[in-house]
Amino acid sequence: MTPSRPLGVARGLLLAALLCAGLAAPVRPSAATPVKLLSPADNAICMACHAKRDLARTTADGRTLSLHVDAADLAASAHKGRMCTDCHDDVREIPHAESIARVNCRRCHYVDKIVGATFAEKSAQYRESVHKAALERGNARAPTCQDCHGAHRVLPPTDPASPINRSEIPATCGRCHLAIYSDYRESVHGRALRQGSPDVPICTDCHGEHNIRAVDDVNSSVNPRGVVRTCSHCHAAEGIMAKYGVPTEQYYTYRESYHGVANQYGSTTVANCASCHTAHDCRPSADPLSSVHVNNLPRTCGKCHRGANPNFAKGKIHVVVSREASPMLYYISSGFKWLTILTMCALVGHIALDLLRRHRSRPTR
Repeated sequence: MTPSRPLGVARGLLLAALLCAGLAAPVRPSAATPVKLLSPADNAICMACHAKRDLARTTADGRTLSLHVDAADLAASAHKGRMCTDCHDDVREIPHAESIARVNCRRCHYVDKIVGATFAEKSAQYRESVHKAALERGNARAPTCQDCHGAHRVLPPTDPASPINRSEIPATCGRCHLAIYSDYRESVHGRALRQGSPDVPICTDCHGEHNIRAVDDVNSSVNPRGVVRTCSHCHAAEGIMAKYGVPTEQYYTYRESYHGVANQYGSTTVANCASCHTAHDCRPSADPLSSVHVNNLPRTCGKCHRGANPNFAKGKIHVVVSREASPMLYYISSGFKWLTILTMCALVGHIALDLLRRHRSRPTR
């Protein structure tokens, strides 16, 4: 007679408990028992060992890796309806091998999947990212899905406890990028985030989520050719800037400046937003620690302009050439504009008259 389902689970639990009790002793290959989980309730077979808080192993580089799994994490996870072996597909017997393969989330999250596992295109984007490239170069610490989303407690980004919740993303990225996170926390953006601003940029707003590329990649959103456009998503948006009393003139005046024109023509060495304001430690110009504070401008400008002196800080940086804002510059600019127009008209007129004279002076046959 075939055992009933509860009886099968009970036997599995008893077997797992007996095996775990003897983990301290060497286990012969013949002692391994095939296991196949058929429903989430069968996860109890795995939890018979992995519920132990002191369960751990030492990795090849000397780190202590905890193998403890909290049942509450599994119960709260988006994957609570799955079996352990759905992810750990190389575990087919217990006790299993000491080292098992890294979980491959693409077994479920792939582009052509028709049902379930939404946002499957994200895994394809990750394959083109700087993180995936680092992993392929042999960097075992390069982040994978689990490092950002969690391993057993995978929560939706709308959950405040999720490591990919908007308010938590900088801290999540900061696990690896500690120095950058430290700068960001003290920047005008980081402080606004801690105050609950829904508009302030976080790591993923500038770098992307799964398709993060290296700064020297021309397709990167923070490449020198693209960083101005990235910053403009907020700083050229009058609706967002008006809420915080920040003018949008900086973006437009930059685009019309020598730096902005050179940037639009593809220069990667000309100053962009990050060159002056820094990438992560952006501070108001009134902050003495700001790279654009009046006392720090000579050093900031001196990164490109050797010999920069305090005179660099005397003039306005983002200049609006208008009759109301700067009348002297407006009239000087207008004078040069019309001088250029009249000079070009005179030149074209002179050429036209010269051609007409040559035409009329041609000998007739």
